[in-house]
Amino acid sequence: AGALASAAVVYGVAAVNRRAAPTAALLLAGTAVGSFLAAIVSLIVALNDKDLHTIFFWLLGGFGGKGWPDLATSFPPAFIAISGALLLAKPLDILGAGEEAAGILGLNVSLLRALAVAAASLGAAAAVAAGGVIGFVGLLGPHFARLIVGSLHRRLIPASAVTGAILLMLADALSRSVAAPLELPVGIVTALLGAPIFLRLLATSRQGRGL
Repeated sequence: AGALASAAVVYGVAAVNRRAAPTAALLLAGTAVGSFLAAIVSLIVALNDKDLHTIFFWLLGGFGGKGWPDLATSFPPAFIAISGALLLAKPLDILGAGEEAAGILGLNVSLLRALAVAAASLGAAAAVAAGGVIGFVGLLGPHFARLIVGSLHRRLIPASAVTGAILLMLADALSRSVAAPLELPVGIVTALLGAPIFLRLLATSRQGRGL
């Protein structure tokens, strides 16, 4: 509910700001709302020093101590998010040709964008609830999946889920072995490895060879 509410605020603020391009407005609104929510999280951490270690580990992301009950909690919203995204696969393919072309073909671009944001927010909320804040997997997974299966969303969406899961398993295995017997938070591993890889992907994309 919190993720959907945050997404609604971001989308609402972006819709009000008609001076900026839709994508730019979403990015700016997302940055502002994200900063505000980060401040709230920092306040919660400051007021709950007894649970500081637990909160800190959750913020860094990891699967230590997780079990089937956590999966049972996060699976339903994740399933709904992926199913909803698959229902939007064909309209998203059309939107890939550009907003103007999609509008000419009769697609309600604003509604599609709102539904896509809602599905992505619900899926992200399920993932964060299960493993904490783990960065770059949601960026790298779809990029690698696109290189493998192409850009058609009916294949790209499930492939992204599988690729992201594989990346998480590899990162989790590395976090358990690199400083054994200590277990590093998975979010640290994904950030250290994911940031340079993502920058490399961006560089090749600009040269027309990558994404």
